[in-house]
Amino acid sequence: MQGQNAVLDGGQELSKISQKDYTNGALLSRIIEAINSVAQNLGAASIGKLAPPDPIDSIQVQGTFNSTTNTITAPSEILHWTMTHNSSVFKGIHYFSEIDTSPNFTQPHVIDHGTGRTGLLHLPTFLNDGKTVQTYYLRSYPQYPGSDPAAPTVVGGLGNATKIVMTGSSGTTLLSSTGSGTASQTGQQGGKGLGTVLTRPAPSPKRNVG
Repeated sequence: MQGQNAVLDGGQELSKISQKDYTNGALLSRIIEAINSVAQNLGAASIGKLAPPDPIDSIQVQGTFNSTTNTITAPSEILHWTMTHNSSVFKGIHYFSEIDTSPNFTQPHVIDHGTGRTGLLHLPTFLNDGKTVQTYYLRSYPQYPGSDPAAPTVVGGLGNATKIVMTGSSGTTLLSSTGSGTASQTGQQGGKGLGTVLTRPAPSPKRNVG
């Protein structure tokens, strides 16, 4: 049966084979069971995709929160955050976070936590000029290898992202993001994690119009 969370099932065909040839039927049954077991251990479905995990419940960022300006000031240039995910999950779950200088996360930098729910990241306080304070935004989400990613949980909430500023002296303007997984290398497809498609084609060679 095709579809979400589908498992491989021999159906009527396996029953007919087993009736005619018990040995081959038993072997096929064990093969089907093994395929389903491997898929489950890998965080995938035997057929189709797994349903995405539930979104992350909350994200805690180390720092002082100013409700008037909706700003978290980190105590250093190390951004430290933890994710709380209370839902039931399968083995193989992965967690991702995204850092952007835009509250709309138009070109976020993706951090792959693997199976961990804690993040530590060094971020410069200023831009290259050493004077202009850089503002950051943070969101996180889970994904199974065999599912699409869950909807991102934004620090401060969707439409009201909390500003994050660092405390330090370094100044570096971030490079443009190049995305993650099978998402576009433009970095403009945030929230994809491992990707939502199995294959991202290689860029086509540029045409020589000379």
